[in-house]
Amino acid sequence: MPIRRVPAVFTALLTALLAVALAGCAPISPSEGGGGASTAPVAREDLDPEATIRYADAVGPSRFDPHRSTNGQDIRYLAPVYDRLVHLSSAGDPIPGLATAWEWQDDGLALRMTLRQNVRFHDGAPFDSAAVKANIEREKTVEGSSVAADLASVTSVETPDPNTVVLRLSKRNSMLLGLLSHRAGAMVSPTAFDNPDLDLAPVGTGMYKVTSYRPNDVIVYERNPDYWNRDVVGAKSIELRILPDEVTRMNALRTGEVDVALLSGRLAGEASGLPGMTVHRDTTLTYLVLYLNRARSEFGDPRVRQALNYAVNRQAIAQGIYFGAAQPTVQPFPPDYYAYNPAYPGDFYPHDPAKARQLLAEAGLPNGFEFEMLVTALSTYTQAGEAIQQMLAEVGIKANIRNVEAAQTADVYYRQQQGDALVSQWGGRPDPSMTIDLQFTSTGFSNPGRVTTPRLEELQRTALDTLDPDKRRDTIHQEVGELVDQAFQVPIVLDESVIATNQRIAGFELLVTGQVDFQKLAVRKQQ
Repeated sequence: MPIRRVPAVFTALLTALLAVALAGCAPISPSEGGGGASTAPVAREDLDPEATIRYADAVGPSRFDPHRSTNGQDIRYLAPVYDRLVHLSSAGDPIPGLATAWEWQDDGLALRMTLRQNVRFHDGAPFDSAAVKANIEREKTVEGSSVAADLASVTSVETPDPNTVVLRLSKRNSMLLGLLSHRAGAMVSPTAFDNPDLDLAPVGTGMYKVTSYRPNDVIVYERNPDYWNRDVVGAKSIELRILPDEVTRMNALRTGEVDVALLSGRLAGEASGLPGMTVHRDTTLTYLVLYLNRARSEFGDPRVRQALNYAVNRQAIAQGIYFGAAQPTVQPFPPDYYAYNPAYPGDFYPHDPAKARQLLAEAGLPNGFEFEMLVTALSTYTQAGEAIQQMLAEVGIKANIRNVEAAQTADVYYRQQQGDALVSQWGGRPDPSMTIDLQFTSTGFSNPGRVTTPRLEELQRTALDTLDPDKRRDTIHQEVGELVDQAFQVPIVLDESVIATNQRIAGFELLVTGQVDFQKLAVRKQQ
């Protein structure tokens, strides 16, 4: 196949977008607003517990059963309903959830957890050690489980008394607390296990119950009057509207139809100019990436994967598509996060089409090749996919785009293993070993081709076996080096979360994983 150059019209468009981003949309600092609501703490007596929060997001959950949900970002919708055994601080540290304390025993081969007392599920069933045991056994065996691999090292669950569980492990697993703060730690009422409507009517112990759910339209959460944490105020209800188009979300915010809206860098400046509006911009553990099924197309050759990395102009995408609300990256973790390896900065693979063509020739592909590239059907990802398509075309690679509905992306690419590659966002995980395990090991759910390297597998075993934080961090840094050197995928940018809130909203806080802390989100009383 002949080498194809980027059409002049695309080059001109990207250049124009870059100029607009640099000249007209100067970066907004985190939580910078347009003279609107302050992010300072609000006294409890100034909050309205009877209010409704109206929230606009781009996509809904793949399903409400946390043990069979196929999208890691579903945790955003699951967390209000399902408390986990372990919760997270805003910095990502494990803190008490349904478990109030824990300790490693038997040289790290057992995790003993003390459970919170007097907690009930939404259907009235008691939460106790028997419920934890039932949940973990379900997660390991239920058909379609997406968390069975997470708990593979858990060989048994002991229940010495109603308020204590002991998880016995076949081998040490340093990421277990992180796993138990995510979907694997979400507790479902055992009386609802066989409910065929569980995907539409979840039953947890969380601060909110789902009282109405119309997929791809709206989710209504109502406060749980019997919630165990009496210290949180929250709101009486949350109406989460699913609006895939960000301009529609922006208009709903402008007209007062919603109080909170997920936006993008392109609209951040406009939103910050609205009276009473605050724009929150936070770098989290999410990133835009071109995933590669390394068992498909020509992606088994690391030289081809490196060529893809050199072909992509990350800075142009960060500025031209994200309008500065992103930074180039070649690894899964952001600077200032303990798993980040500083030896691999965002320009480690500079934009170098000549180098890309050289590597393709060395791999026996001087005329390039073609592959099917799935793209999550949301505007930002669609734009990024088209930009990547044109950049790859410049070095002779033809990427045939197929758009996939956002909520179904993970199921189509990971479970059904359709497509050779995917342009989408990786949802942050509470522990770096989870990200590495899922995406890059031979058993990872998010590694559909199961292709890895012996060195990565050995380093991952070492990281999981190491409970000392400093030694574990050093091993994770080595893993990051292996991922980047072998070009397992094509990380593009660390995309900032851009969320706008109007002056009614108080207590907005984003966890490092990218999810809103709904226990702190509240509404100010009207003056």
